[in-house]
Amino acid sequence: MKNARLYLIAFAIHSPAYALEFVPGDYEMLPPDKSIVLTYFQSTRSHAMFSDNRRVSGDNKFRSQATLVRYIYGYRPVPFLSIEPQLIVPWVKANTLADATPLGDTSGIGDIILGLPFKFRLTTDHADIFSLAPYLYAPTGHYQSDQAVNSGANNWRYLLQAAYVHHFSEQWSLDTGADVSWVSTNHRYGVSHDNQTQTPKYEYQLYLRYNLDPATQLGFGGGWIKGAGDVVNHQSLNDKLDTRYLRLSAAHFFTAAFQTELSLGRDLSVEQGFKQDSFLSVRLGYLF
Repeated sequence: MKNARLYLIAFAIHSPAYALEFVPGDYEMLPPDKSIVLTYFQSTRSHAMFSDNRRVSGDNKFRSQATLVRYIYGYRPVPFLSIEPQLIVPWVKANTLADATPLGDTSGIGDIILGLPFKFRLTTDHADIFSLAPYLYAPTGHYQSDQAVNSGANNWRYLLQAAYVHHFSEQWSLDTGADVSWVSTNHRYGVSHDNQTQTPKYEYQLYLRYNLDPATQLGFGGGWIKGAGDVVNHQSLNDKLDTRYLRLSAAHFFTAAFQTELSLGRDLSVEQGFKQDSFLSVRLGYLF
């Protein structure tokens, strides 16, 4: 009975790219007719699993590592608009440990993401930025219906993200964003190949950013994820997410073309699924 309960909870686990987090500065405009390649190395550790805001008994551990490669091109049809088509390809490895071991492990490609952000420079005192960005998750990731932990979700996800960057001055900025996403039906859910979909998923992010100098910036903030409740054969599983997380970041351009960014964080509270005790992301970027 316990393993069956853990199995249901663990279906909340997806590729690390499932939540489309951004870091402070991501919604600044790329230089016109320039491309950037970003490589992310991410690692998470969890030592507790929650259901209905209560910790599940036992020693339930989860580890994940992910490598994401992201390509972005900046097209500037007019001075105040940047259109930035992009492609994100994730590779994921996830392991369950101790009492959570029956949930299994996964390793392989995640769901590929296509995006098309539209970034507008506004006529404010310090040229604020507003962006509207649609993304499409394709079901390319590794998925086994009889396995609780998968790197792919076996459905299409459509996500719309809006962001606003308010520049208080040359040094201080506030980056905020909100998104909503919907999924198509997964017709191979669980060992019985049931039909599964989800209620809309919402995410809100807020970061305060400080530029030490033109090449170095620091960021502090976090986010809140809600929704994404599973519906199986038209019956709700009452497992909606309600997760709050914290992030610290630092980024530096070593040259005009090469940037590194470090993000650290953890979950503050979790309603369903594993609670991250630590989150580490190292990002390398090359502009050309």
